[in-house]
Order: sequence, then structure tokens, then C-alpha cells
Amino acid sequence: MEFFKMSGGGNDFIVIDNRSTIVRPEAIPELVRRITVRALSVGADGVIFIEPSRIADLRATFFNPDGLTTFCGNGGRCVSRLAYLMGLVGPRMRIETIKMVHDAMVEGERVQFSMPPAQRLRTGLNLSVDEMPLEMASIDTGVPHAVVFRDTPHSVSIQDLGRKIRYHPEFGPEGTNVNFAMVVDEHTLAIRTYERGVEGETLSCGTGCVAAVLASAALGMTRSPVACWTRSGVTLSVQFKGSTGAYTNIVLEGDARLIFQGNLGSEATRGFDPPRRG
Repeated sequence: MEFFKMSGGGNDFIVIDNRSTIVRPEAIPELVRRITVRALSVGADGVIFIEPSRIADLRATFFNPDGLTTFCGNGGRCVSRLAYLMGLVGPRMRIETIKMVHDAMVEGERVQFSMPPAQRLRTGLNLSVDEMPLEMASIDTGVPHAVVFRDTPHSVSIQDLGRKIRYHPEFGPEGTNVNFAMVVDEHTLAIRTYERGVEGETLSCGTGCVAAVLASAALGMTRSPVACWTRSGVTLSVQFKGSTGAYTNIVLEGDARLIFQGNLGSEATRGFDPPRRG
């Protein structure tokens, strides 16, 4: 089975052209769980399947490593550039996802990708984590995000705190992604993200950048456009119009790189099965 490895801002994906249904829908979750395991298979932050669409140039279906469907801004940019490189579309295209039909434009290695309208923005949300009070914002930018404004140097792990916020009862059984953002100036943020489904820090998160930007804008700390310094060192850009609670024309822009392409062997799908203990 042919696959492509793409990276958007350090967020890496396995992309499979499934327009002819080479992978049956019922087989997808288990395949995703196995081939995303790093070191024992290809490894990735997620898998994207290119599918036919009746309302757009193509459809992109995203899966987290846990095998559950999701939406992904960086993944949208990656699949847009790959579709262009494959000759399926021109530099301007429309991509259908579970959220909407997105407009995308490819210029060299950079891709602009229109994002869903933000929903359920809340600021001044006070939570207690291990008896430590934390103030944060929450917002849905295609997937739910919590945003904590604090300086988090690269030497400091976000794994423990990120996981505790991700599973906090405030965010219900589905949980939330968690972003730690620092305002550098009114047009710049530094951001790190703990992603649910991945259950750890990723080097970049497109919906997380949008979440942090819109939350900081609602608090009067930033204004469009905003550059986001990600954990990978790659900068993503977020543009938007409107004011608090009514943001429109949200566009995520950044690199989308084709890293390599190859074929999955039978051994790639062994994945990882924890040893059984009596």
C-alpha cells in the first residue's frame, strides 16, 4: 500500500490515497493505531485518507493515533499540498472535511487553509488542578482547546499538567487539547500543545494556534495577523476578522512538506501489543 509522509510545522502525518477504497472503512481504525506507532512502524501524529467528494475537489478524513476521527488544521494544509503535487488539483482548491468545505491555496511549500468558525469561546475560566488554581480560556476551533497563558520554556515538560487539564471534569468525557501560550507582542505568540488522541506534546498544532490566537485577541493581547512560534521552531500564521465571539475569515498558513513516500510492508502493521501479565 503506497503512503506519503507529510509534515506541517512539525505535525507529521501518514497520507493514503483512498479514492478507490483500498482500505475498507471498518479496517481503518486498527490500521491507524498500528502504523502510527513510532519506532515499530512508520509513526505519525495522525493519518489522513484522501477520498472522493461530491461537493469539493476531494475529501480528507483525519484520524488520531487512537483510531478516532478528528479535524486537523495542519493536516488540511498537508493534504492540500500533496493533492497539488499529485496533480489532482490546481494551486487553488476546495477540500471537504467533517467540518466544512475549506478553501486552500498552495504557494511553493506554503499553504493557506480556511478554518471553521470558532465556537464556545470562554475567557476567565478558573480551574483547580492538584489544588493549584489556573486561569485559562476555552474554545472550539474544529476541536476543543484549553489555552493557558504562561511562559513554558522548552526545558519544562508539559506532559503532566497537560494531561491533567486534558482530562479535567470541566471538559466532559471527550476532554480537550491543551495549549500553553506566551504573548511575545501583539502580533506574536509562543505556543506548545498537548494533543488528545496523541496523548502527548506535538511539535505543532494548527487548531491549537488558532485557539491561542483567538483567545489572546479576545483578551485584547493580540490582533491579526499573529505569528505562532511552535515547539518545532517553525512559525505558523493565523489571520482573522471580527471581534470577540464573532471571528470570521480565519486562515491558517504555514509550511507543508512532502518528507517521503513509500509502501507499507506487512510487518509495518504489527504495531505494538503490550505484553500480557498474569
